[in-house]
Amino acid sequence: MSDQATTLDHASMQRAMRISVIDGMFGNASENMIGPFLALFALALGATKGQIGLLAALPALLSNSLQIPSAQLTERLGNRQRLVVITSGISRLIFIPIALVPLMLEGDIAIYAFIALVTLRGLINSIGVPGWTSIMADITPRHARGSYFGFRNVMCNFAALVGTLVAGWFVKRYDFPWGYQISFYVALGLGLTSTYFFSTIPVPPLPKRQQATPRPVGIKAGWEAISQHTSFRNYCFTSILWNFGVSFSGPLYSVFYQENLGGDPGFWGVVTAAGLVAGIFGHRYWGRLADRYGQKNVMLAGGIGAASVPFVWWLLPYWQLAVVAEFFSGFCWSGYNLAAFNLILEITPDESRTTYIGVYNTMAGLASSVGPLMGGYLADSYGLPLVIIISGILRWIGYFVFKYNVPVPSDTPLKWSDLIPFSQEMRLTRKLQEWMRKDPDSQG
Repeated sequence: MSDQATTLDHASMQRAMRISVIDGMFGNASENMIGPFLALFALALGATKGQIGLLAALPALLSNSLQIPSAQLTERLGNRQRLVVITSGISRLIFIPIALVPLMLEGDIAIYAFIALVTLRGLINSIGVPGWTSIMADITPRHARGSYFGFRNVMCNFAALVGTLVAGWFVKRYDFPWGYQISFYVALGLGLTSTYFFSTIPVPPLPKRQQATPRPVGIKAGWEAISQHTSFRNYCFTSILWNFGVSFSGPLYSVFYQENLGGDPGFWGVVTAAGLVAGIFGHRYWGRLADRYGQKNVMLAGGIGAASVPFVWWLLPYWQLAVVAEFFSGFCWSGYNLAAFNLILEITPDESRTTYIGVYNTMAGLASSVGPLMGGYLADSYGLPLVIIISGILRWIGYFVFKYNVPVPSDTPLKWSDLIPFSQEMRLTRKLQEWMRKDPDSQG
Protein backbone atom coordinates (compact mmCIF):
# COMPACT_ATOMS: atom_id res chain seq x y z
CA MET A 1 0.00 0.00 0.00
CA SER A 2 1.03 3.62 -0.44
CA ASP A 3 2.16 5.87 2.37
CA GLN A 4 -0.72 7.33 4.32
CA ALA A 5 0.92 10.74 4.13
CA THR A 6 -0.18 10.96 0.52
CA THR A 7 -3.89 10.90 1.43
CA LEU A 8 -5.88 14.15 1.24
CA ASP A 9 -7.84 15.31 4.25
CA HIS A 10 -11.63 15.26 3.96
CA ALA A 11 -12.03 18.97 3.13
CA SER A 12 -9.33 18.88 0.45
CA MET A 13 -10.79 15.73 -1.07
CA GLN A 14 -14.24 17.32 -1.26
CA ARG A 15 -12.76 20.41 -2.91
CA ALA A 16 -10.77 18.30 -5.36
CA MET A 17 -13.87 16.34 -6.34
CA ARG A 18 -15.90 19.53 -6.91
CA ILE A 19 -13.20 21.12 -9.08
CA SER A 20 -12.80 17.87 -11.01
CA VAL A 21 -16.47 18.07 -12.00
CA ILE A 22 -16.01 21.63 -13.30
CA ASP A 23 -12.81 20.68 -15.12
CA GLY A 24 -14.57 17.68 -16.67
CA MET A 25 -17.52 19.74 -17.87
CA PHE A 26 -15.34 22.25 -19.72
CA GLY A 27 -13.13 19.47 -21.06
CA ASN A 28 -16.03 17.38 -22.37
CA ALA A 29 -17.74 20.38 -23.95
CA SER A 30 -14.46 21.11 -25.71
CA GLU A 31 -13.85 17.55 -26.90
CA ASN A 32 -17.38 17.14 -28.22
CA MET A 33 -17.13 20.29 -30.31
CA ILE A 34 -14.33 18.66 -32.29
CA GLY A 35 -14.18 14.88 -31.73
CA PRO A 36 -17.51 13.74 -33.25
CA PHE A 37 -16.88 15.87 -36.36
CA LEU A 38 -13.32 14.80 -37.24
CA ALA A 39 -14.43 12.02 -39.59
CA LEU A 40 -16.95 14.31 -41.32
CA PHE A 41 -14.25 16.99 -41.59
CA ALA A 42 -11.96 14.43 -43.24
CA LEU A 43 -14.75 13.40 -45.63
CA ALA A 44 -15.19 17.05 -46.63
CA LEU A 45 -11.44 17.20 -47.34
CA GLY A 46 -11.92 14.24 -49.71
CA ALA A 47 -10.70 11.38 -47.49
CA THR A 48 -11.45 7.74 -48.32
CA LYS A 49 -12.79 5.25 -45.75
CA GLY A 50 -9.28 3.81 -45.46
CA GLN A 51 -7.89 7.24 -44.65
CA ILE A 52 -10.60 7.75 -42.05
CA GLY A 53 -9.57 4.42 -40.54
CA LEU A 54 -6.00 5.74 -40.49
CA LEU A 55 -7.26 8.90 -38.80
CA ALA A 56 -8.50 6.75 -35.91
CA ALA A 57 -5.70 4.18 -35.95
CA LEU A 58 -2.55 6.28 -36.12
CA PRO A 59 -3.26 8.45 -33.05
CA ALA A 60 -4.22 5.33 -31.08
CA LEU A 61 -1.10 3.43 -32.19
CA LEU A 62 1.43 6.14 -31.35
CA SER A 63 -0.36 7.44 -28.25
CA ASN A 64 -0.75 4.07 -26.62
CA SER A 65 2.76 2.91 -27.46
CA LEU A 66 3.93 5.70 -25.13
CA GLN A 67 1.71 4.77 -22.19
CA ILE A 68 4.32 2.73 -20.29
CA PRO A 69 7.11 5.32 -20.80
CA SER A 70 4.58 8.04 -19.86
CA ALA A 71 3.76 6.20 -16.64
CA GLN A 72 7.46 5.85 -15.84
CA LEU A 73 8.03 9.53 -16.62
CA THR A 74 5.18 10.48 -14.30
CA GLU A 75 6.65 8.45 -11.46
CA ARG A 76 10.14 9.85 -11.97
CA LEU A 77 8.98 13.47 -12.15
CA GLY A 78 6.68 13.03 -9.18
CA ASN A 79 4.48 16.04 -10.06
CA ARG A 80 1.61 14.38 -11.93
CA GLN A 81 -0.53 17.50 -12.02
CA ARG A 82 2.06 19.68 -13.73
CA LEU A 83 2.64 17.07 -16.43
CA VAL A 84 -1.12 16.77 -17.13
CA VAL A 85 -1.54 20.55 -17.28
CA ILE A 86 1.35 21.01 -19.73
CA THR A 87 0.38 18.17 -22.05
CA SER A 88 -3.34 18.98 -22.09
CA GLY A 89 -2.65 22.67 -22.74
CA ILE A 90 -0.31 21.99 -25.66
CA SER A 91 -2.61 19.37 -27.17
CA ARG A 92 -5.50 21.84 -27.13
CA LEU A 93 -3.46 24.57 -28.81
CA ILE A 94 -3.10 22.20 -31.77
CA PHE A 95 -6.78 22.91 -32.51
CA ILE A 96 -5.51 26.07 -34.25
CA PRO A 97 -3.45 24.45 -37.05
CA ILE A 98 -6.09 21.70 -37.40
CA ALA A 99 -8.70 24.35 -38.18
CA LEU A 100 -6.39 26.09 -40.66
CA VAL A 101 -5.70 23.00 -42.81
CA PRO A 102 -8.41 23.63 -45.47
CA LEU A 103 -7.29 27.26 -45.84
CA MET A 104 -3.63 26.44 -46.41
CA LEU A 105 -3.59 23.01 -48.12
CA GLU A 106 -5.66 20.89 -50.51
CA GLY A 107 -5.90 17.38 -51.90
CA ASP A 108 -4.04 14.47 -50.33
CA ILE A 109 -1.56 16.85 -48.71
CA ALA A 110 -4.39 18.44 -46.75
CA ILE A 111 -5.77 15.05 -45.72
CA TYR A 112 -2.45 13.69 -44.48
CA ALA A 113 -1.55 16.97 -42.77
CA PHE A 114 -4.89 16.80 -40.97
CA ILE A 115 -4.22 13.18 -39.90
CA ALA A 116 -0.71 14.13 -38.74
CA LEU A 117 -1.99 17.03 -36.62
CA VAL A 118 -4.75 14.94 -35.02
CA THR A 119 -2.14 12.27 -34.30
CA LEU A 120 0.25 14.79 -32.76
CA ARG A 121 -2.52 16.14 -30.57
CA GLY A 122 -3.44 12.68 -29.32
CA LEU A 123 0.22 11.79 -28.79
CA ILE A 124 0.92 14.80 -26.57
CA ASN A 125 -2.33 14.45 -24.64
CA SER A 126 -1.72 10.75 -23.96
CA ILE A 127 1.45 11.48 -22.01
CA GLY A 128 -0.65 12.78 -19.14
CA VAL A 129 -3.24 9.97 -19.13
CA PRO A 130 -1.59 7.64 -16.55
CA GLY A 131 -1.00 10.57 -14.20
CA TRP A 132 -4.56 11.87 -14.64
CA THR A 133 -6.03 8.44 -13.91
CA SER A 134 -3.95 7.95 -10.77
CA ILE A 135 -4.95 11.45 -9.57
CA MET A 136 -8.62 10.54 -9.97
CA ALA A 137 -8.03 7.46 -7.84
CA ASP A 138 -6.31 9.50 -5.12
CA ILE A 139 -8.96 12.22 -4.82
CA THR A 140 -11.98 9.89 -4.59
CA PRO A 141 -12.91 7.50 -1.75
CA ARG A 142 -13.02 3.89 -2.93
CA HIS A 143 -16.46 3.16 -1.46
CA ALA A 144 -18.16 6.00 -3.37
CA ARG A 145 -16.40 5.94 -6.74
CA GLY A 146 -19.40 4.52 -8.58
CA SER A 147 -21.73 7.25 -7.33
CA TYR A 148 -19.17 10.05 -7.69
CA PHE A 149 -18.07 9.21 -11.21
CA GLY A 150 -21.69 8.55 -12.11
CA PHE A 151 -22.55 12.10 -11.00
CA ARG A 152 -19.41 13.54 -12.62
CA ASN A 153 -20.19 11.79 -15.88
CA VAL A 154 -23.77 13.07 -15.81
CA MET A 155 -22.50 16.64 -15.55
CA CYS A 156 -19.82 16.03 -18.17
CA ASN A 157 -22.36 14.50 -20.54
CA PHE A 158 -24.65 17.47 -20.07
CA ALA A 159 -21.78 19.82 -21.00
CA ALA A 160 -20.83 17.55 -23.90
CA LEU A 161 -24.44 17.62 -25.10
CA VAL A 162 -24.43 21.42 -25.22
CA GLY A 163 -21.05 21.44 -26.97
CA THR A 164 -22.15 18.90 -29.57
CA LEU A 165 -25.40 20.70 -30.37
CA VAL A 166 -23.63 24.04 -30.68
CA ALA A 167 -20.96 22.53 -32.94
CA GLY A 168 -23.62 20.82 -35.06
CA TRP A 169 -25.42 24.16 -35.45
CA PHE A 170 -22.19 25.83 -36.57
CA VAL A 171 -21.59 23.07 -39.14
CA LYS A 172 -25.16 23.23 -40.44
CA ARG A 173 -25.27 27.05 -40.49
CA TYR A 174 -21.86 27.80 -42.00
CA ASP A 175 -20.99 24.48 -43.71
CA PHE A 176 -17.40 23.52 -44.64
CA PRO A 177 -14.91 24.84 -43.68
CA TRP A 178 -16.19 27.80 -41.65
CA GLY A 179 -18.65 25.91 -39.48
CA TYR A 180 -15.97 23.43 -38.44
CA GLN A 181 -13.38 26.14 -37.86
CA ILE A 182 -15.65 28.19 -35.60
CA SER A 183 -16.44 25.07 -33.60
CA PHE A 184 -12.74 24.18 -33.23
CA TYR A 185 -11.84 27.66 -31.99
CA VAL A 186 -14.62 27.62 -29.40
CA ALA A 187 -13.38 24.16 -28.37
CA LEU A 188 -9.92 25.66 -27.84
CA GLY A 189 -11.26 28.27 -25.41
CA LEU A 190 -13.27 25.71 -23.46
CA GLY A 191 -10.35 23.29 -23.38
CA LEU A 192 -7.89 25.82 -21.99
CA THR A 193 -10.45 26.75 -19.32
CA SER A 194 -10.60 23.06 -18.38
CA THR A 195 -6.80 22.95 -18.13
CA TYR A 196 -6.84 25.94 -15.79
CA PHE A 197 -9.38 24.38 -13.42
CA PHE A 198 -7.44 21.11 -13.35
CA SER A 199 -4.35 23.04 -12.27
CA THR A 200 -6.19 24.19 -9.12
CA ILE A 201 -7.18 20.69 -7.90
CA PRO A 202 -5.58 19.71 -4.56
CA VAL A 203 -3.48 16.64 -5.41
CA PRO A 204 -1.51 14.47 -2.96
CA PRO A 205 2.10 13.65 -3.88
CA LEU A 206 2.97 10.26 -5.26
CA PRO A 207 3.86 7.67 -2.61
CA LYS A 208 7.52 7.93 -1.62
CA ARG A 209 8.18 4.35 -2.55
CA GLN A 210 6.96 5.11 -6.05
CA GLN A 211 9.33 8.05 -6.42
CA ALA A 212 12.36 6.49 -4.81
CA THR A 213 12.41 3.02 -6.35
CA PRO A 214 13.54 2.98 -9.98
CA ARG A 215 11.47 0.63 -12.12
CA PRO A 216 12.38 -1.08 -15.38
CA VAL A 217 11.00 0.72 -18.41
CA GLY A 218 9.16 -0.57 -21.47
CA ILE A 219 8.36 -4.20 -22.22
CA LYS A 220 10.09 -5.56 -19.12
CA ALA A 221 8.13 -3.25 -16.82
CA GLY A 222 4.93 -4.11 -18.62
CA TRP A 223 5.48 -7.86 -18.33
CA GLU A 224 6.37 -7.61 -14.64
CA ALA A 225 3.19 -5.65 -13.95
CA ILE A 226 1.01 -8.07 -15.91
CA SER A 227 2.41 -11.26 -14.40
CA GLN A 228 1.91 -10.26 -10.75
CA HIS A 229 -1.89 -10.03 -10.59
CA THR A 230 -4.22 -12.54 -12.23
CA SER A 231 -7.23 -10.23 -12.46
CA PHE A 232 -5.18 -7.43 -13.98
CA ARG A 233 -3.38 -9.75 -16.41
CA ASN A 234 -6.59 -11.34 -17.66
CA TYR A 235 -8.34 -7.98 -17.85
CA CYS A 236 -5.56 -6.67 -20.10
CA PHE A 237 -5.69 -9.66 -22.43
CA THR A 238 -9.48 -9.68 -22.72
CA SER A 239 -9.43 -5.93 -23.37
CA ILE A 240 -7.28 -6.54 -26.46
CA LEU A 241 -10.03 -8.57 -28.12
CA TRP A 242 -12.83 -6.28 -26.92
CA ASN A 243 -11.14 -3.05 -28.02
CA PHE A 244 -10.20 -4.53 -31.39
CA GLY A 245 -13.84 -5.43 -32.00
CA VAL A 246 -15.09 -2.01 -30.88
CA SER A 247 -12.58 -0.01 -32.92
CA PHE A 248 -13.09 -2.19 -35.99
CA SER A 249 -16.19 -0.16 -36.85
CA GLY A 250 -16.09 2.63 -34.24
CA PRO A 251 -14.84 5.55 -36.38
CA LEU A 252 -17.00 4.60 -39.36
CA TYR A 253 -20.53 5.07 -38.01
CA SER A 254 -20.64 8.72 -39.07
CA VAL A 255 -19.58 7.60 -42.55
CA PHE A 256 -22.24 4.86 -42.56
CA TYR A 257 -24.78 7.46 -41.46
CA GLN A 258 -23.91 9.84 -44.29
CA GLU A 259 -23.09 7.50 -47.18
CA ASN A 260 -25.18 4.36 -46.56
CA LEU A 261 -28.19 5.91 -44.83
CA GLY A 262 -28.07 9.26 -46.66
CA GLY A 263 -28.01 11.31 -43.46
CA ASP A 264 -27.58 15.08 -43.21
CA PRO A 265 -24.09 15.98 -41.85
CA GLY A 266 -25.52 18.90 -39.90
CA PHE A 267 -27.93 16.55 -38.12
CA TRP A 268 -25.03 14.40 -36.93
CA GLY A 269 -24.67 16.72 -33.95
CA VAL A 270 -28.23 15.83 -32.91
CA VAL A 271 -27.46 12.12 -33.34
CA THR A 272 -24.38 12.43 -31.14
CA ALA A 273 -26.37 14.48 -28.65
CA ALA A 274 -28.89 11.63 -28.31
CA GLY A 275 -26.11 9.40 -27.00
CA LEU A 276 -25.04 12.08 -24.55
CA VAL A 277 -28.60 12.52 -23.27
CA ALA A 278 -28.77 8.77 -22.71
CA GLY A 279 -25.49 8.99 -20.84
CA ILE A 280 -26.89 11.65 -18.51
CA PHE A 281 -29.57 9.20 -17.37
CA GLY A 282 -27.31 6.19 -17.68
CA HIS A 283 -24.45 7.33 -15.47
CA ARG A 284 -26.81 8.06 -12.59
CA TYR A 285 -28.51 4.71 -13.05
CA TRP A 286 -25.33 2.63 -13.48
CA GLY A 287 -23.37 4.46 -10.77
CA ARG A 288 -25.69 3.24 -8.01
CA LEU A 289 -25.59 -0.31 -9.35
CA ALA A 290 -21.79 -0.22 -9.49
CA ASP A 291 -21.51 0.73 -5.81
CA ARG A 292 -24.00 -1.95 -4.80
CA TYR A 293 -23.13 -4.89 -7.06
CA GLY A 294 -19.57 -4.22 -8.19
CA GLN A 295 -17.89 -3.06 -11.37
CA LYS A 296 -17.72 -6.34 -13.27
CA ASN A 297 -21.46 -6.96 -12.93
CA VAL A 298 -22.20 -3.52 -14.35
CA MET A 299 -19.72 -4.05 -17.20
CA LEU A 300 -21.47 -7.30 -18.07
CA ALA A 301 -24.93 -5.72 -17.96
CA GLY A 302 -23.95 -2.68 -20.00
CA GLY A 303 -21.73 -4.78 -22.24
CA ILE A 304 -24.72 -6.71 -23.59
CA GLY A 305 -25.95 -3.51 -25.21
CA ALA A 306 -22.47 -2.27 -26.16
CA ALA A 307 -21.78 -5.54 -27.97
CA SER A 308 -25.13 -5.30 -29.80
CA VAL A 309 -24.71 -1.71 -31.04
CA PRO A 310 -23.31 -2.71 -34.50
CA PHE A 311 -26.37 -4.86 -35.20
CA VAL A 312 -28.69 -2.02 -34.19
CA TRP A 313 -26.97 0.28 -36.71
CA TRP A 314 -26.97 -2.42 -39.39
CA LEU A 315 -30.76 -2.83 -39.08
CA LEU A 316 -31.61 0.89 -39.35
CA PRO A 317 -34.00 1.52 -42.28
CA TYR A 318 -33.85 5.35 -42.19
CA TRP A 319 -31.15 7.84 -41.25
CA GLN A 320 -33.52 9.66 -38.89
CA LEU A 321 -33.54 6.57 -36.66
CA ALA A 322 -29.81 7.00 -36.05
CA VAL A 323 -30.94 9.04 -33.04
CA VAL A 324 -32.49 5.88 -31.56
CA ALA A 325 -29.37 3.81 -32.23
CA GLU A 326 -27.13 6.40 -30.61
CA PHE A 327 -29.44 6.77 -27.60
CA PHE A 328 -29.32 3.01 -27.05
CA SER A 329 -25.54 3.03 -27.51
CA GLY A 330 -25.03 5.96 -25.15
CA PHE A 331 -27.05 4.38 -22.35
CA CYS A 332 -25.27 1.03 -22.53
CA TRP A 333 -21.79 2.47 -22.97
CA SER A 334 -22.27 4.85 -20.04
CA GLY A 335 -22.54 1.85 -17.73
CA TYR A 336 -19.75 -0.14 -19.33
CA ASN A 337 -17.26 2.73 -19.41
CA LEU A 338 -18.06 3.90 -15.88
CA ALA A 339 -17.50 0.43 -14.45
CA ALA A 340 -14.45 -0.26 -16.63
CA PHE A 341 -12.75 2.89 -15.34
CA ASN A 342 -13.57 2.02 -11.73
CA LEU A 343 -12.46 -1.59 -12.18
CA ILE A 344 -9.00 -0.63 -13.37
CA LEU A 345 -8.67 1.56 -10.27
CA GLU A 346 -9.71 -1.37 -8.06
CA ILE A 347 -7.40 -4.04 -9.47
CA THR A 348 -4.24 -1.90 -9.59
CA PRO A 349 -2.07 -1.37 -6.48
CA ASP A 350 -1.86 2.18 -5.11
CA GLU A 351 1.93 2.44 -4.99
CA SER A 352 2.48 1.64 -8.68
CA ARG A 353 -0.87 2.49 -10.26
CA THR A 354 0.56 4.73 -13.00
CA THR A 355 2.72 1.89 -14.35
CA TYR A 356 -0.18 -0.58 -14.32
CA ILE A 357 -2.47 1.92 -16.01
CA GLY A 358 0.22 2.54 -18.62
CA VAL A 359 0.45 -1.19 -19.31
CA TYR A 360 -3.32 -1.54 -19.64
CA ASN A 361 -3.68 1.51 -21.90
CA THR A 362 -0.84 0.27 -24.10
CA MET A 363 -2.31 -3.19 -24.64
CA ALA A 364 -5.89 -2.01 -25.11
CA GLY A 365 -4.78 0.95 -27.22
CA LEU A 366 -2.64 -1.05 -29.60
CA ALA A 367 -5.65 -3.25 -30.32
CA SER A 368 -7.70 -0.10 -30.88
CA SER A 369 -5.16 1.13 -33.41
CA VAL A 370 -5.16 -2.04 -35.52
CA GLY A 371 -8.97 -2.29 -35.62
CA PRO A 372 -9.69 0.93 -37.58
CA LEU A 373 -6.97 0.13 -40.14
CA MET A 374 -8.47 -3.27 -40.94
CA GLY A 375 -12.03 -1.95 -40.72
CA GLY A 376 -11.29 0.95 -43.05
CA TYR A 377 -9.56 -1.32 -45.57
CA LEU A 378 -12.45 -3.81 -45.59
CA ALA A 379 -14.97 -0.97 -45.87
CA ASP A 380 -13.25 0.33 -49.01
CA SER A 381 -13.06 -3.18 -50.47
CA TYR A 382 -16.32 -4.84 -49.38
CA GLY A 383 -18.54 -2.12 -47.94
CA LEU A 384 -19.44 -0.82 -44.51
CA PRO A 385 -22.28 -3.28 -43.68
CA LEU A 386 -19.83 -6.20 -43.60
CA VAL A 387 -17.47 -4.29 -41.33
CA ILE A 388 -20.29 -3.51 -38.91
CA ILE A 389 -21.41 -7.15 -38.73
CA ILE A 390 -17.86 -8.38 -38.10
CA SER A 391 -17.48 -5.77 -35.37
CA GLY A 392 -20.58 -7.06 -33.61
CA ILE A 393 -19.36 -10.67 -33.73
CA LEU A 394 -15.94 -9.71 -32.35
CA ARG A 395 -17.51 -7.69 -29.53
CA TRP A 396 -19.60 -10.63 -28.41
CA ILE A 397 -16.56 -12.92 -28.41
CA GLY A 398 -14.68 -10.37 -26.30
CA TYR A 399 -17.67 -10.08 -23.97
CA PHE A 400 -17.72 -13.78 -23.14
CA VAL A 401 -13.93 -13.99 -22.81
CA PHE A 402 -14.10 -11.18 -20.24
CA LYS A 403 -17.06 -12.73 -18.42
CA TYR A 404 -15.34 -16.07 -17.80
CA ASN A 405 -11.69 -15.02 -17.42
CA VAL A 406 -11.54 -11.94 -15.16
CA PRO A 407 -12.10 -12.98 -11.53
CA VAL A 408 -13.55 -10.31 -9.22
CA PRO A 409 -14.67 -12.33 -6.15
CA SER A 410 -15.86 -9.37 -4.07
CA ASP A 411 -18.84 -8.54 -6.29
CA THR A 412 -22.38 -9.08 -4.99
CA PRO A 413 -24.45 -11.22 -7.41
CA LEU A 414 -26.61 -9.13 -9.74
CA LYS A 415 -30.01 -10.44 -10.82
CA TRP A 416 -31.94 -9.27 -13.85
CA SER A 417 -34.64 -7.87 -11.55
CA ASP A 418 -32.00 -5.66 -9.93
CA LEU A 419 -31.70 -3.75 -13.21
CA ILE A 420 -35.26 -2.47 -12.83
CA PRO A 421 -35.15 0.99 -11.20
CA PHE A 422 -36.32 1.00 -7.59
CA SER A 423 -36.64 -2.81 -7.55
CA GLN A 424 -34.41 -3.04 -4.49
CA GLU A 425 -36.50 -0.50 -2.60
CA MET A 426 -39.69 -2.31 -3.59
CA ARG A 427 -38.35 -5.64 -2.29
CA LEU A 428 -37.33 -4.07 1.00
CA THR A 429 -40.81 -2.56 1.36
CA ARG A 430 -42.43 -5.94 0.73
CA LYS A 431 -40.18 -7.62 3.29
CA LEU A 432 -41.07 -4.98 5.84
CA GLN A 433 -44.79 -5.46 5.17
CA GLU A 434 -44.46 -9.25 5.52
CA TRP A 435 -42.61 -8.86 8.81
CA MET A 436 -45.27 -6.49 10.12
CA ARG A 437 -48.06 -8.94 9.17
CA LYS A 438 -46.27 -11.72 11.07
CA ASP A 439 -45.76 -9.53 14.13
CA PRO A 440 -48.89 -7.41 14.69
CA ASP A 441 -47.50 -6.05 17.96
CA SER A 442 -44.82 -4.20 16.00
CA GLN A 443 -47.40 -2.02 14.23
CA GLY A 444 -48.10 1.38 15.63
